[in-house]
Amino acid sequence: MSDRDEVQVARWSAIKSRVGASLRELRLNEAGTASARSQARLAGELEELGYHVTQSMVSRYEQGLLEAPLTLERMVGWALCCEGLSSQAFKELLSLAGYYLPWNGADLNAFDDLLRSYRRLSLADQVVVRTRLLWHILGIEASESSA
Repeated sequence: MSDRDEVQVARWSAIKSRVGASLRELRLNEAGTASARSQARLAGELEELGYHVTQSMVSRYEQGLLEAPLTLERMVGWALCCEGLSSQAFKELLSLAGYYLPWNGADLNAFDDLLRSYRRLSLADQVVVRTRLLWHILGIEASESSA
């Protein structure tokens, strides 16, 4: 195993239970309201966004049992599927995984406003917005042909 792989595995081992707990909180919407998503529903929505994620994988991530580190792309996609997501929770989740989101208070408020608006869209439109928002957050510009 290369040094880089060993560092990544050690880092993931140190944070995987905290990341899993954060993901569970996002999925369950902290308040435990009726808008909470099941693991199966979350897995299905991530599949719609183009990720290969099973209900079993969601469960194992939440329990801190999955050894494969959660990629930034998958983490962003997961978080955007959660109705309990707030900009602050999202920033903290990314921070746990070692990613810095350079947003100030105004940026966080604007993101919360955007999330409230997007949740009122139809499911088909939500999928489009999620995909574009994912690429925007990751700092990747969509090509003209994929627009």
